[in-house]
Formats: sequence, C-alpha cells, structure tokens
Amino acid sequence: MATLLVSDHEREYTVGLLRRHLLSGRLTAEEFEQRVGEAWRARYSQELWQALRFLPVDRTPPIRRESSGTAVTALVIGLAGICVMVFTLGLLFPLGLPLGISAWALGRDARRNGALRSRGIARAGELMGIVVSLWSALMLAGCAALVGSL
Repeated sequence: MATLLVSDHEREYTVGLLRRHLLSGRLTAEEFEQRVGEAWRARYSQELWQALRFLPVDRTPPIRRESSGTAVTALVIGLAGICVMVFTLGLLFPLGLPLGISAWALGRDARRNGALRSRGIARAGELMGIVVSLWSALMLAGCAALVGSL
C-alpha cells in the first residue's frame, strides 16, 4: 500500500469505524481510547490503517457529496467577475482577478465533488472564472508592458 498523507476527514471516518467496533463489542474501552489516539496522531495512510488492525473494515471510505451550494457560489462569483470586467471595460482587473480565480476554483471543486445535478452550474461558474482570470491576466500584462516601456 502506498504511503499517503491523510486528511482530517479520513481521521474522523476512522474514529467513526472504531466507535462502531466499540459498540459492537470488538474493542474494549481502553483499546478504543488507544486506537482513537493513534488515528488522530496518524499522518500517513499506513499509520491510520494501523489503528484499525485486526478489525474487519471496508477499505474505501464513502465519498463525501457536497450540496449544490458550492456550484451556485461559483456561478454567482463568476457572474460578478464578468460584470466587473465588462462594465468597467477591464479597468477594475485587480478586483476581477481574485473573483475569477475564486469562481474557477470553486467551480472545479464543485464539478469534481458535487452532486450530479449541479455539475452544469459548476461548469458554468468554472468557465466564467477562467474567462475573467485570463482577461485580468491580460490586462495586468498590458499594464506591466506599458510601465516597462516608460
């Protein structure tokens, strides 16, 4: 098994598994406390699996599905970025750049991890974020070229 860094979500999932084994009688209270401590201290996947030693466990934790809130947020931020860039003719690109990057990142995350019904919204937010980011980057490059030529 490859040694990978583990997240807090994976640690919490492991503690939940240990709790279920405690309630089913496979662990004593002392073993449970010891193994929970091991799980919370684990940095790598092998250390996390060590906390589950000799216990029956499904190796694939469930994928956390987020609500469509992230996708809608990406869409709203992307629209705000487009409006800032269009209505100011790109002059407020310092404001457009963080809006674009945020919409891009949120849209990408929502598209990859979100519910199936919100993937279209997430993709739209992501694409708007890409457009605003590239437009802002071009404006920034133009300003840098203008200042450099002085």
